[in-house]
Amino acid sequence: MKRFCVAYIVSLLFCLPAVGQSLMNASEEIDNLQVTRADGRVKIAMDIDLSKFDVGSTEIYILTPSLENGGDSLELPSVEILGRRADLYLIRNDKGPVTPQPLYFSREATRKERKAGEKQSLAYVTDVAFEDWMRGATVRVKEGSCGCNPEVVQNADKPVGSLLPELYEPQYVISYAEPDPEPIKMRDESFTAYINFWVDKYDIREKYKNNATELAGVLNSIEKVADDEDLTITAITIEGWASPEATQYHNQVLSQNRANSLANWISKKTGIDRDKIEAIGCGEDWAGLRARVDATPGLLDRDKVYAIIDDASLTQDQKDLKLSRMQPPTIYKRLMDEMYPRLRRNDYRIEYKVRNFNLEEARVLVDSDPRKLSVSEMYKVAGSYERDSKEYRHVMDVAAETYPSVVAAAVNKAVMQIEAEQWDAALATLAKSDTSDARIITTQGNAYWGKGDTAKARECWSKAADAGNADAAHNLAEIDKYLATY
Repeated sequence: MKRFCVAYIVSLLFCLPAVGQSLMNASEEIDNLQVTRADGRVKIAMDIDLSKFDVGSTEIYILTPSLENGGDSLELPSVEILGRRADLYLIRNDKGPVTPQPLYFSREATRKERKAGEKQSLAYVTDVAFEDWMRGATVRVKEGSCGCNPEVVQNADKPVGSLLPELYEPQYVISYAEPDPEPIKMRDESFTAYINFWVDKYDIREKYKNNATELAGVLNSIEKVADDEDLTITAITIEGWASPEATQYHNQVLSQNRANSLANWISKKTGIDRDKIEAIGCGEDWAGLRARVDATPGLLDRDKVYAIIDDASLTQDQKDLKLSRMQPPTIYKRLMDEMYPRLRRNDYRIEYKVRNFNLEEARVLVDSDPRKLSVSEMYKVAGSYERDSKEYRHVMDVAAETYPSVVAAAVNKAVMQIEAEQWDAALATLAKSDTSDARIITTQGNAYWGKGDTAKARECWSKAADAGNADAAHNLAEIDKYLATY
């Protein structure tokens, strides 16, 4: 017995995990391999069938799992399988583990005596900090067997299974948008005229105060459209507004009559059929008053003025009465003198249609008068140049600048910005258009992906895919494949 102990102690000094050729099928000893990743750590779990190992009575069989990927590797804690006499010796002599850092420190867990003929299974579980090189790594098991002499009698180095898949490289699609056809090109121009009327009167006096200048501006804006052979006026809409003093009813009627007066005057001066000119009395302009207060930060007790303007429980007449009673009286005087006059006005909109243009005409108009062109006409011009040419990009830029709210124009400029890695610029371009449109949302997803905001990209593509956008559905599937390997 004493000879055995001496010989066995010598063998322990040389008993280390051995590296060699793959000699055995891993599935014979390793079952239920599971590799999971969470909270920055990788968990490796497997069941080791101890019954599969032919361990001599005086032998220690050592299993050392590791993670390996190319030149990178990480050795995991070892497992020791003891023969009966080896286990008995270590117990009696209170010997520690053979390997420096075994998985379990209690002998009962790691050095279970292998009883011949009995199926024994050891649950191996460990975890390590995740590192990016571990993607695509393989779990390998190094095996070594030691007996009463210092020689390794069997060794193996065999793969058990892949740890984590390689990071998936998504193939996203990003598409230009086709503009909606515009067979009849309708445009409009909006202006404001501050025409002075006598108190409670609505007849237009051309020489009263600055009326000559204001009325000349009205005629000039209309004649500019009427004299353009490419344009045809289809309608003019006039909205008359009043300031809050006097009653709401009185101001409603007064604003309607003054709008009618301007409509009649325009028809007489220009020869435009009066039926093409619509006059609308809008009454008191409280929204305009609030905007004027916004622009007057030095107004005394401005918060109290806001409170009165915004009080939905008050009628318009009650609001004006409360404003007029504010103290000191200089508050209301400032409203009357500085703000109310700018509320008395006529807003007018000239609506007209534009004729269609051939390619050569459109090329000139892109720079001289782009609003005469439809987005489709601009794209025909762009299409006459090479896709990557500066001329092509210029036309697409003009289209987006001229019609920022048109979905196709916004999408296509944003696509060019994304291709130039101008992510924030692309998002700013898209924000000017219809952000509920699936094409806009899909392109936003591409911009967010470029910025590195994976969560926002997926959110956009998911929303657009639900709306039926095919590009978004494809990109959503791609990002999910990526996230599954991330």
